[in-house]
Amino acid sequence: MAKLGGNCGEPGHGLTGTTPAHMHMDLPEKQCVAYLSEVSHNFGGKAYCYGGGFYRRGHMANALVGSGPGALRPMGVTPPSLESIDYHFELDNTAQVGESVIMAFRYQIFVTRSDVVLLSGVSGGDPRVVGVWDSLGNQKS
Repeated sequence: MAKLGGNCGEPGHGLTGTTPAHMHMDLPEKQCVAYLSEVSHNFGGKAYCYGGGFYRRGHMANALVGSGPGALRPMGVTPPSLESIDYHFELDNTAQVGESVIMAFRYQIFVTRSDVVLLSGVSGGDPRVVGVWDSLGNQKS
């Protein structure tokens, strides 16, 4: 960073392409984070999924919901209210409990009980798990 003239930085979101600037500008970093959850329940004509670690100003609006790669369908997402401390996202329609929900948003890993899974080979169509860590950075496998 210093070689390029910088004197400080928060590289996490800059490297993962999840800063507000990445939403509005053509920057070299491409978003490389996906949040995988599952439908937990349905209520009032809407599905709900787990969403711990959501950054409240993340501007997420859509998800992909389904039982597999060929069965994913787009669905709108309503983020939790500002009063919420542990999150469920409301989806626009009902879905089968246990179906996968794939989202992309600015995350805060340290406030989630979720695991972080590093994959390789995704862009080449051959995804492989490199490792699994808890939210504090401790490697689990």
